[in-house]
Amino acid sequence: MFAPPPASGSRTGTPTSVTTRGRRRQRPLSSDNSLPLPKSKRLRSDRPHVTDQTFVEPMAAAETYEVKSAQPSTIEAKQDGMEEPATTPRQELSVRSKKSRPGDRLHKGDGTTLLSMNTAFEVRKLPALPERLKLDVTSRQHGFVDSSIGCALNLTHTHAIVWPYAAAALLPESFTFTLPYPSKHATDPLPLGSLVSPSASCSEPGLVVVMPTSGKITYWESISSATALDFMRQQRTGVEGSVSGMFSGERVIEIVNAEAAAGFVLAFSSGRTSYLSVRDAQGRPKVSVQFLRTSLSPSGSGFLGSLRNALSYSALQGDIAAVRASRSSKQGECTVVAAIPKGRINCWRLHRGGHHDLLTELDVRGAVLDAIQQADPTSSAIATDSFKIVDFCFVPKGMASKYADMSRLRDIPASDNQQHLVLLTALEEKQLCRYSLVEVVIQHEPSQPASVDIGMVRPISSFSTPLDPHALARPRLYLPKPAVVVFLVFDHATVVASIGQPPESPDSQLLRDNHVLPTAFEDVIDLRHDPALENIGSSFEEPQIYDLAEDEVRSVRVKTKNPAAVLLVRGAGTMRVAVSDCQRFASIKPPKLTAKIKLEQAVFFGIKEDNPLKFDTPHNIRFSDKQYGEAALLLSEEILTSVGPHLSPLAARLDDNIKGRVRYLDEIMAHITRIGVKLDRSTKWQLMWNAEKMHVASTLWRKHEEFLHMRPTASKKTMVAEIVEYIRAEEKSKPNRAKGETDELRHWFIHDIHRMELFIAWAYEVIKHNSKAKLDPVSLTRLIYEASDIYNSTIRDAFAFRQAHLGLYGLQGEKLDHGILDGDYSGLPTPWTANKFVANNVKRQVELATEWVKQDPESLTEEQLGLVEKTREILPEMTEIYLSVLQELTKWNLASGDPKLIQEGQKYDEVYKEDRHAKVVLLSQSDNWEAAIKIAETHRSLPALAEVLTREIDLLRDELSAPEITTSQIEGIESRMAEKEEKIRECFDTYREDFAFPFYDFLFTTYGVDALLEYDGDKRYKTVYLRARPELDKISWIHDIVSEEDINHAADTLLNLGLAREQNVWNKKIELSLGKLARMADSYSPDEALPTIQEANVSGTTEDARINAIDKELALIGIQNEFYDTQVVPIITVALDETEELGLVQEAFTLQYPKKYRILGQLFEDAMKRLLEHEALDPLTLIDILTLVNLPPGTQDNIADQFFLAIQVASNGLEGDERYQAERLIWRRCLLREDWTSINNTSMKHDEETLDVLGQTDLFQLYCTLYANQNDRSTKDAHRRLAPSQIVGVYTHTLDARFTNMDKNYQEKMLEAMRWEDSRLRTHIETHRLEEWTEESQRLAEKSVDDQYDEATASFSTRGFQKAVPARKIWAAPTATVSRRNGAH
Repeated sequence: MFAPPPASGSRTGTPTSVTTRGRRRQRPLSSDNSLPLPKSKRLRSDRPHVTDQTFVEPMAAAETYEVKSAQPSTIEAKQDGMEEPATTPRQELSVRSKKSRPGDRLHKGDGTTLLSMNTAFEVRKLPALPERLKLDVTSRQHGFVDSSIGCALNLTHTHAIVWPYAAAALLPESFTFTLPYPSKHATDPLPLGSLVSPSASCSEPGLVVVMPTSGKITYWESISSATALDFMRQQRTGVEGSVSGMFSGERVIEIVNAEAAAGFVLAFSSGRTSYLSVRDAQGRPKVSVQFLRTSLSPSGSGFLGSLRNALSYSALQGDIAAVRASRSSKQGECTVVAAIPKGRINCWRLHRGGHHDLLTELDVRGAVLDAIQQADPTSSAIATDSFKIVDFCFVPKGMASKYADMSRLRDIPASDNQQHLVLLTALEEKQLCRYSLVEVVIQHEPSQPASVDIGMVRPISSFSTPLDPHALARPRLYLPKPAVVVFLVFDHATVVASIGQPPESPDSQLLRDNHVLPTAFEDVIDLRHDPALENIGSSFEEPQIYDLAEDEVRSVRVKTKNPAAVLLVRGAGTMRVAVSDCQRFASIKPPKLTAKIKLEQAVFFGIKEDNPLKFDTPHNIRFSDKQYGEAALLLSEEILTSVGPHLSPLAARLDDNIKGRVRYLDEIMAHITRIGVKLDRSTKWQLMWNAEKMHVASTLWRKHEEFLHMRPTASKKTMVAEIVEYIRAEEKSKPNRAKGETDELRHWFIHDIHRMELFIAWAYEVIKHNSKAKLDPVSLTRLIYEASDIYNSTIRDAFAFRQAHLGLYGLQGEKLDHGILDGDYSGLPTPWTANKFVANNVKRQVELATEWVKQDPESLTEEQLGLVEKTREILPEMTEIYLSVLQELTKWNLASGDPKLIQEGQKYDEVYKEDRHAKVVLLSQSDNWEAAIKIAETHRSLPALAEVLTREIDLLRDELSAPEITTSQIEGIESRMAEKEEKIRECFDTYREDFAFPFYDFLFTTYGVDALLEYDGDKRYKTVYLRARPELDKISWIHDIVSEEDINHAADTLLNLGLAREQNVWNKKIELSLGKLARMADSYSPDEALPTIQEANVSGTTEDARINAIDKELALIGIQNEFYDTQVVPIITVALDETEELGLVQEAFTLQYPKKYRILGQLFEDAMKRLLEHEALDPLTLIDILTLVNLPPGTQDNIADQFFLAIQVASNGLEGDERYQAERLIWRRCLLREDWTSINNTSMKHDEETLDVLGQTDLFQLYCTLYANQNDRSTKDAHRRLAPSQIVGVYTHTLDARFTNMDKNYQEKMLEAMRWEDSRLRTHIETHRLEEWTEESQRLAEKSVDDQYDEATASFSTRGFQKAVPARKIWAAPTATVSRRNGAH
């Protein structure tokens, strides 16, 4: 509103009136010196067309009348001092009304635009505004509104404009008056004016204008007659006068209509007041002014006296804060009250014609301050010197008692001897101001001194902006009937505060008992920070339904149902702040201001760029961050479901509806940020996820329309519509068909977007149901494509939206990886994109689409081919989306803190690790090689990357071998192969072992050992790979020799394999032999310099230890092979197959043990199974076989003594205490082989018989073998001979290391068997002299060996080289002989 109008005037630059259409008048007889006829009214056909989107009545033809001054223009220019530049005469244009946008809220029938609303009031912009004010948005101006007349007045330094502010027309009929005495300077105070009620002879109001500094007064009896006089070139356009007796420097600051006294009251800057009359006693227009007397009225005359009196009076009286006039009980008189800012109040009774009586002069400062400080502790801390009265008003009278009880104000009967007022006071401190409403009752009985009684004190807590001394209009307080709502109008804000009195209730009684006042409604309406926007005038409207029936009701032109404040806002127009239902303020549940209400105002109204109101001004209306967070979430959900009065359940263009709701959701967070609210992390994420759903809904609708255009006419039901139909009834809202809601699809998009995850999950289910229903292939292909496109576009857009809006939602510190949170999920609710049903169905869709695109093209129609190709193009992004959704689901579950969810998260993590490989490989099978490579690198699925690259190269190699291939094709294929091979080399450099190991794994498992060893694209990581894989040592040593020429490492590899890991006895023997050979070959290198003596000694010692370990392992293998070859092979040669071998062995080697200790038989059986499977037995197992077996007589002589072999196994395979315990076990089992009871009984036996029995024992044979082995110079081993007392107790408390991890029951049974053996041994020691018999056996065995050696020596001396062979085996071959037989040397 209010930009400077284009200047118009004559050639001399003087202003002229605006050419408009006036009333019909008689055509002059002559055309000479006649005025041009006004233009005719527009025809009806010229009216703007009304559409169903405007909801505005047809705009009436704008009629503007300008009344100019009859004084010479040159004089006017000198007096004004603000001459406008001469321009061409203003031409009237046909102005069309602005087309209403769908988003504008227009009140039905009156053309108003809703600017804001809450549970208590609404703010509307009225349409009527003169064109001149619409253009003038920078000049200084102020105004006045008179609701009883229905007109508004705007005043500048040079013009006054009157128009019906409540008219429905955009360009109303208006009247522009050129002021006869304009201001001299732009900095002068603006003219003051007031509308005059229409006289009995005229229906149009009059106008009175007062120039503040000069006191010049102009009165127009009727605005319409003034226009007529101007057209008839009358010499005067109004009645003029002036204020006589003004002090120097004194100015008029306010004009108040005192209609009951047929005049006006003028307030002056000196503190004086005067009565202004515009009619004489006969009712004719005449301007007269009369000052009202006070006890401080000055006397004296002349310039010096005038100046002296002005200074002294102003010092004593002070400036006037406000003047108000109220009707009296008597006809023709009224009560006038003037308030001084410092607290002084003057009251007069004013009669028609200017007669007046001073009723009282009273200083209420002290009483008011005491009451404020008592009711508002915050005010107590502010200095009382800053106290001032800002404005006041009379408390409405003449209401019925039921309405009077609604207010907190006192219900006092009307009386001319008391004034019932409400003051607006202020206490200022620095940049803050504490406002309060104070109820004051002033008693002024004729015979008693005046007194003041303080009633209600209502602090204003929401607004604390200090007063602006340069404001164009003073702050105003309005208290319309029924006095339950107060309007406080400031220059850039309007406060709506409740003073309603709720009825008595238990809650109110409890609050009163605790000295707690109930929170009353209070809100602030702010103007935007724009230099052009400012409240320049205001008034109020009140309904007449609250008046007593017997009272005379004054007719008003603007009728309203609820109280309202009318604001003239420069730069915006006329606004009405109307209470929705004032009786609610006095109800049990009065309106309450909540965080959600404030948020709704900012979101639904603040988003409009042309809204002059501002919703983020930080006032004292504060809610906690938690309250704002809860409100934001609730409002966000309502926007998703289109719940609330601000969201329409119908949308002709659904896309615009969704986009509008997206803007609302964004505005929630934008407003939260502007007002400085700190939301918690969970709330921020939930708000952004809700916005994502709305954004995805926009994408879905766009896809729906794309599918519609692609589909044939006979098949218009897209996948989007199918999904909505298939969703279960309990998972979506039901359209109300009784209200005409027949479109189920649009209904879902308006009311069910909050269930977006269910919608997306249902896409695959629709295909599954249709597939079972035997849908034709073409339609099924179309559904598969549309479902794939939906999965791809919706979730992809959600992730993109999330990435782009982190800053808006205060999550800029969060890190996203391809749209999902790469951080802490603890404390967050489930992301809607991390729904397990979504993840599962996207996976199924990926698999289905991949298989679908593999169809034979020749079996498809042309339409199917196009759809299949589009599906193939979508597959890469859909695969990426699936992996991202699964990854997000995994992370959230693992961070949930719920053991059940954590377990599910671990399961999802395994699925993710599996599918990031499987789905990438699957994608490559749809000819999306490059995309598969990219996704594999994105998700660090390097095994999949290696497989895809290798398979693609292999495929290209197959293409090269295809018949009838051209040269150009060969070159292209070879070029692609080179690119892929180069890519593999880049991957080696980039990912190193992380890529090399899975690459060689795939190469080995798919193409075999040859491909692994022959691959020449890399050497470094192949060596590392082979050496890091113990299971590939059999290949690694070959690579060491062939490629690396590292014989030493090859030897180490073979020896480590043979010594530690090889299980097959034959392989072990070969590996150890080759390793020993490689070690021996590597120990001599002719190219190397000779080592020093010390180096040679260290190296030799180390090498000897290594060779010794190899020899011992080979010795063990030799013993195992000797036992197998000599004892087992003869038995199993008759077996038909391997399954019979174990049975034959068990039958041949039957063990004689009690059933109670059959655990020893199980031990022997398990060992024999491993032996038959050619497994390299560990030393303790081999000892069990040798010490438990009963060799058959036919093969017993083919092997060395079994117990001696067992001692050899312990010597070569065990060390330390483990060897000692094993030898004790060997000796115990050897001793338990004989019947020492019978041997010890020598009664009736001659010596030869006793010696023969003793010589047949296993113990005697063992001693012979040990003694003979000891005398063999080729052996270095010295084996212990253990006495029975030394072997007692072995393995009776703890078993050997093999049984450590076995079942406790098994261990206990084995210990019982060991104790049984030990108890038998103790019996023989104690009762059968086993200790002595052992010593005797050793002595006789050694003597026998010596005798045989002597015989052999004698025989050699007599027979030469002829070897004497004993009749039977007495001792075993020495160790060296056994070793040579096994090929150790």
